Amino acid sequence: MSSRTNPRYPLVSVLMGLSLATACGRDKTYFRSLDDTGGPPAEASADAAPEYLKTFAAGQLETANLTIDSGFNLIQQDFLLVQAPKSAELSQQLDRTIYEDSFTQGHNGVSASQAFSISEAGIFDLLIVMDNSSSMGPYQNRISQNLTSILKYINNTNWRIAVVTTTNACLNKTTDGRKYITRANYDADPVKTTADFKTMIKIGEGGDPVEKGIKIAADAMTGQGCIATSNEWLRADSQRSILLITDEKNCGSGSNEGCAGSPYETAQYFYDRVGYNVPVNAFLLLQEPPAANPADPTDPNHDCQDSGGYLELPNPAEYMRMVTDTGGISSDICRSNYGSVLEQISLNVRKKINIQFELSHPAVATSLDIKLDGKKVSSFTVSGKTLTILEPVVEGSQALNVVYKHDPVAMVKSFTPSHNGDGTSFDVLVNGEKLAKELYHLDNNTGKLELNNIPPEHAQIKIKYRENVTLRKVFNYVQNFVPGSLEVWVDDKKVTNFTHDVNAKKVTFTTPPVDGAQVSLRYEMPGDRKLKYPILGADAARIENFRLVDRENQEELIAQVDNGNLLVDNDAIFNGRKVRAIYNMNYEFKSKLYNIAIAGQPFPDTLKIEAEGDENVCSQDVEVHADSIGFSCGDEDFEKVNISYQYAESYKNTFDLSVDYSGPKTYKVYVNENELTNYHIFEDKLVILKKDLPAGSTVKVLIQPR
Repeated sequence: MSSRTNPRYPLVSVLMGLSLATACGRDKTYFRSLDDTGGPPAEASADAAPEYLKTFAAGQLETANLTIDSGFNLIQQDFLLVQAPKSAELSQQLDRTIYEDSFTQGHNGVSASQAFSISEAGIFDLLIVMDNSSSMGPYQNRISQNLTSILKYINNTNWRIAVVTTTNACLNKTTDGRKYITRANYDADPVKTTADFKTMIKIGEGGDPVEKGIKIAADAMTGQGCIATSNEWLRADSQRSILLITDEKNCGSGSNEGCAGSPYETAQYFYDRVGYNVPVNAFLLLQEPPAANPADPTDPNHDCQDSGGYLELPNPAEYMRMVTDTGGISSDICRSNYGSVLEQISLNVRKKINIQFELSHPAVATSLDIKLDGKKVSSFTVSGKTLTILEPVVEGSQALNVVYKHDPVAMVKSFTPSHNGDGTSFDVLVNGEKLAKELYHLDNNTGKLELNNIPPEHAQIKIKYRENVTLRKVFNYVQNFVPGSLEVWVDDKKVTNFTHDVNAKKVTFTTPPVDGAQVSLRYEMPGDRKLKYPILGADAARIENFRLVDRENQEELIAQVDNGNLLVDNDAIFNGRKVRAIYNMNYEFKSKLYNIAIAGQPFPDTLKIEAEGDENVCSQDVEVHADSIGFSCGDEDFEKVNISYQYAESYKNTFDLSVDYSGPKTYKVYVNENELTNYHIFEDKLVILKKDLPAGSTVKVLIQPR
C-alpha cells in the first residue's frame, strides 16, 4: 500500500512498530554506584563483587544520505559504522579512615617585664627562735615591741619574718592563719602587721623546759620538724638570718636536763644542715642576773629574777659558738633596752644582703635583658625567681628594669600520631601551609612523624593521614570479552600500570589506586560491532559492483552484499566511522521517474530531494512506501540527485539485563540521564512502557550485587 504526498508531506510515524536489537555497553558517562537509599556506596572489601553498567538504545535515530549519479549510473549512500560502547565492570577502592591530629609547637618562654626600685633591693628571710619556757614572758614582751628596730636597716628589702619556739619547729601563725609576715603586709597595713608580729612573738611560757634551740633552728631552716603541717617558708636564694632569744643553754640548764649524746647536742648539727652562711644573732643569759632594787618597781632587773642558775661557765657555750662562727651579734637578754641591739643586728644583716630582686616568674637566664637607670647590666646571676646583681651599684641609682622570658615549653620536631597510620599517606601543615613530602617522614621504629626542621614558636601543626590498611591492588571481573579489548580506567583516566591475567580473570595494579578511586574495567563484548547495514537507494539485485570507502581518508574497506545489506568486515568497524557505499547499477536512469529503496519510513518533515541544490526540480509525484520512495523530476538538466531523510532503526523497549552473577541484585534505571522508577523487571528482562521511552533514547542500567 502506498500514499502520494506533496514535497513536504505529513508522515504518520510508524516508529513504534519498528524493532532492531542493539548492543549494550559502557559509555563515557560515569555512574558512581549508590546504595539503596541513594547515599554513597559502602566501603568495598577486597573480595567485593563488581557493579555492572549496561547501556541500551531504544532505536537508533539514523540519517540516510543518498546520491544518484544518472550520468554514470551510480548511487552513493553515506552512513556511519556502529560499535556499541564498551561494557564496564565497576569496583571501588577502599576508602580508609582519615585521621587528623593537631599540635601546638612549644616556645622559648612567655615574655615578661618588671621594674624595681633600687631601694627595694634584697630578698631577706628572718627566723626568730623564741624560748617559750617558764620565765620568758617578760622577754617575749620586750621583743614584741621592737619590730621597727628589727626593720630599721632592712626595711627597704623584700623581707619575710617567721617565728618558732624552742619546743617545736612549727611556724607560729597570725590571728588570720598566716605563717609569716612580709614587707608587702607591712606596706599595706603597718598597724595590723605590727599586731600580727606581737601575736607570733608572745606565745607564752608553757613550752618544754628542755629548750632545743639548735635542733629547732636547723629544722625550721630546712622545712622539717613540723608533723602537723608543711613547714616550708623560705624563698629560693634569699638572704637569711636567725634571731635566737633564750635564757637557757641548749637543751636546758638544770642538773636533770640536757641532751648528751643526741645529734643536736652541739652546734655542728646546725652547720651540717644549714651551713655557716646564715648569721645567728642572739639574746642570751650571759651572766647571772643582777639583783633588782626592791624599792624601785620599775627596775627592769625584776624581769630577770626567774632566770639564771647555770651550773658552770661559760654559760650558753654552743649558742655562743653558733653566733661567733656565723658572724652574728649577741647581747645579754637581761637588759632594759632591746632597741639599740636590734638596730645593730639589723645593720649587720643589711651589710650581708646582696642586691637581689624577686621576679614574678622563674626566668630563662639567656633571655634576661637588664638595665640599671637605662644602662645595660652584664654581670648577674639568676636562680629561679631570684635575680642577683653582681656589678657595683652606684649610690643614688634609682631603678632596675628587667625584660625576660619564663616558663618555656620544649620545642620539638617529632610528633606522635594518635592512630597507626599509613606512612605514605601523611600530609603535614604548619600554620596552614602544606609541607613538601621530602621535608618529613614517618619513623617506623618509633611511630613518630619526624620533620626535617623545627617549626617556629607557637606554630600550629596539623597532620592528616589514613589508617594503616593495605589498599587493593587486585580487581576481578566476570565477563568473557573480546580478547585484546580490555581498557582499565581509574577515576575517568585511562591507565597502563597493571598486568592482566586472562585465566584468573583479574587485573593487578603495580601500585594500588588511591583511596576511594573508582576502578572501571572496560571491554568489548562479542556482537558490539554492527556488521550489517541496509542498502539504501539501490535495488541490491541490480548492483553490478560497489565500493565502500572511508569518507575522511578514502581508505577502501572490505564488505560484501548480503540479502539487501552490506556486510562490513569486523576489523574495519569502529563507532562513528564515516563511510560511503558507491553502487554501480546495471541499468540506466533514462527517464525522469525514480524509485529508491529505503530501510525505514522517514520521519515527518525530514525528507529532502535536491537536484543540483534545487529542492523543486524533483518534487513531483513523491510517493512514500514501506520500503521505497518514488518521485519524478521536472527536467533532466542535472547530473546528480541528493536524497536525505531521518528514520528510526530498530525501536525496542525490552532489554536483557543478564550478567555473570547469580546472587541478589538491585537496579537503577536512567533514561537520557534521568532516573526512572516506573519500570518492570522479569527474569533479567527490563521492560519500559513505550510512553516513557521516546525513540532514540539512551537507557542505562546500574546493576549492583548485594
